[in-house]
Amino acid sequence: DMSSQHRHSPQPPGTSRISPVPSFSFEDRSEDKRRSRGSLTNDYYNNGSSFIARPPKDRASLEKLDKRRELTESAEKLVIALVGLPGRGKSFIGRKLQIYLQWRGARSKVFNVGKYRREVVANVERKDSGSSASGLCSANFFDSQNADAKRIREEVAKLAMKDMEKWLENSQEQNHGWGSVAILDATNSTRARRQLILDFCHDRADKFGVVFVESVCDDQNLLDENFKKKIEVSPDYKDMSFDDAIVDLRMRVQKYEEQYETVDDDEVSYIKVFNLSSKVLANNIYGRLSKTIIPALMSWHIGTRPIWICRAGETVGSKTRGDSLGTSGFEFRQKLGEYVENQAVKFMKDFRQFESTDSLVSLAESVCGEYPGDLKVTRNSVATFGRKSVMLVRHDGTRKRAGAFKVPIKVMTSTMKRAIQTVSLQNLVDLDIEETSNLNPLDKGDYSGMDLKDIKEKDPKWYKLLEKDPFSTRFHGGESYMDLIKRLESSVIDMEQQVVPVLVCSHISVIQCLLAYFRNIPVKECTSIEVPLHTLIELVPTAGGEWYESHVSLLDGEKNAIIGSCFSFDSVRSESSTPIWGD
Repeated sequence: DMSSQHRHSPQPPGTSRISPVPSFSFEDRSEDKRRSRGSLTNDYYNNGSSFIARPPKDRASLEKLDKRRELTESAEKLVIALVGLPGRGKSFIGRKLQIYLQWRGARSKVFNVGKYRREVVANVERKDSGSSASGLCSANFFDSQNADAKRIREEVAKLAMKDMEKWLENSQEQNHGWGSVAILDATNSTRARRQLILDFCHDRADKFGVVFVESVCDDQNLLDENFKKKIEVSPDYKDMSFDDAIVDLRMRVQKYEEQYETVDDDEVSYIKVFNLSSKVLANNIYGRLSKTIIPALMSWHIGTRPIWICRAGETVGSKTRGDSLGTSGFEFRQKLGEYVENQAVKFMKDFRQFESTDSLVSLAESVCGEYPGDLKVTRNSVATFGRKSVMLVRHDGTRKRAGAFKVPIKVMTSTMKRAIQTVSLQNLVDLDIEETSNLNPLDKGDYSGMDLKDIKEKDPKWYKLLEKDPFSTRFHGGESYMDLIKRLESSVIDMEQQVVPVLVCSHISVIQCLLAYFRNIPVKECTSIEVPLHTLIELVPTAGGEWYESHVSLLDGEKNAIIGSCFSFDSVRSESSTPIWGD
């Protein structure tokens, strides 16, 4: 290195010094570029390229953009075609999709091809025998070599699609701009069948958008559980013993596996759900309706846990957002903490969250972190399950009880002071409380803090609009219930994805919207749902994807009978056309 020699060697007399090569600096260089380019920068590693993006000219990129442009157009009429072998949870996914999409405002309906198949087969049996028939089919009916059965299966699929088409065409004036979604619940297990669906939906002037949702399951334990549930609820196995039913079901699956072809055409829109949401793969999903279902699909699972919903406790003073709890509000908080703790521990016992001794030992070890190293956790040191503390054994044989362990509960609350106070449960250790403005009450804008009577006197013209359409009418400078539904989407998904008990504390307008989802009732009817004060609403999932609901009045200890989608909600709904609130 010549410059190095000149830097370190003495300068001979009568010679001129050669200037050393300047050291290189990325910062100096980027500064030079900033000076030379004015406001544009080219600091790729920090800011990316500053060059203006130009339209691509290569054919491959243009084709990709054209496809994306085509799929980004919002399809007001969408067909979600389920794909998968029997016992993969397709009907569960279909029902959850219907409930979620209807709650978001779309018109949605499930078309179960199995139901059509049973009706068609029953008609054939009646013609042949002249007597009543069940329409039930054995595994041989699904054999690809059974020509007569294959003809019936194709006829049944076309019948379902024809009804689906009529329903979608009839939805033009009923979807209120939110779109209509038909869910085709069938195996759709071959490329030929899926192409039939695509042709049927696209070969029309107002073509329907199509998204395939494939349920893939290779977890044998999960499959065994799914098979048990299918046998319990499927009409195909109504009059069969479990042993006979499981043999027939496994044989039916085998018949389908012989001809099954997974969705692998990247030109179509599809979503793959692996092992009921442990992994999700999406391809060409750009439409407004299509992309909203991906977070929901990732959240749903077949596990059970309670979801508790309550209003913030009663406050003192005027109706302001900074109100604090009053005497009865604090009493409700005390009762709430006791109930939630007892039920959470019961949940841990009943559903075996810490079933094995190894799990309990691990739990004890995690509690021991604060203690000196002479504490030793053994199998014999683990306390009886369900207690809030763990007995630890020292090396010298003496015993010490560790502190209470954390009861697993997901707590969600609005950012209102009274709501935060309500869920600050003193009896639970290290309770993790998520405060989110998504659960804040409906924003009434210019009418904030006013009662309905005051609003009517101040603006009678606007009040008439509210009476006519309480769901869609937006408060001046605030929100409508329709806006509130959109705000609550992420919170509902968060509740659905939990595998531990969930406690939600919010306000009347928010709880009305949440109950419309969990009750699976028309979302526009949510404004008439009554939400009693100091009452815990307990929701438990059913195997079919819906929820059972019970009310616990904590201050008087009463628990109302369970109500679900098959029961009437008239007792908890107001006759008034105007919204109920007291946020």
